[in-house]
Amino acid sequence: MTEPTIILHQFRASHFNDKVRWALAFKGLVHQRNTLLPGPHQGTIRKLSGQTSTPVLELDGRAIAGSAAIIDALEQRVPSPALYPADTKERQDALDIQSRFDRDLGPATRTIVFTVFVNELGYPARTFGGEASAVQRGVYRLVLSLVKPMMAKTNGVTDPENVKHCSVITQQALDWIAERTAQQKFLVGESFSVADLTAAALLSPIMQLEHPDMRPAAPVPAALEAMWSEWKNHPPIHWAKGIYRDHRPADAR
Repeated sequence: MTEPTIILHQFRASHFNDKVRWALAFKGLVHQRNTLLPGPHQGTIRKLSGQTSTPVLELDGRAIAGSAAIIDALEQRVPSPALYPADTKERQDALDIQSRFDRDLGPATRTIVFTVFVNELGYPARTFGGEASAVQRGVYRLVLSLVKPMMAKTNGVTDPENVKHCSVITQQALDWIAERTAQQKFLVGESFSVADLTAAALLSPIMQLEHPDMRPAAPVPAALEAMWSEWKNHPPIHWAKGIYRDHRPADAR
């Protein structure tokens, strides 16, 4: 019997989407990807899932929205290798970390990177439109210039106090990770879990990665390199890069 098709509807180089790409790779699940452009994606995603955020995964005949819900469905479908700790207390700890970072850290690092993107519109056009034609990317660049105020507001960039707050949230998360990993490699227990995956993926906007799914489009604007430089010496950034290096398998596609 043919295995049912798994389809990930995604944005390229997006940290919440990369949580799901990582989980699919970790589980060794062959899948298809439908890469969408932010903005024009809304009709497709709303039709699939009744809301407009990515990622959305088509799995076993249903559309699942949100990285945490998708990872939970994958964990139930393919329990091994496990992303959830076997110990009940450790499992709850890992899920709580995922929930907290999804709520706070993910939006914060997105705002930080969009402080660069809104002033370098050609770069997000290349980043998110990497699989589109040059003509499509050019049109998308024009569209972004027309919706720049909306894009800035949606991503929390218009309020300087919010941008500062996002930096504080990110620094607090880094400090917490540094303390948690001072005497141990992983955030929970003695093995890689959804907590480590979430922390590393949601830090990805503020660090330069070499994994093909998150490798920056070239050339990289000087402003983006400067932003990365502000964070690169924090020990948890080195920790997160190590988690990517050691626990991010090749994609099963």
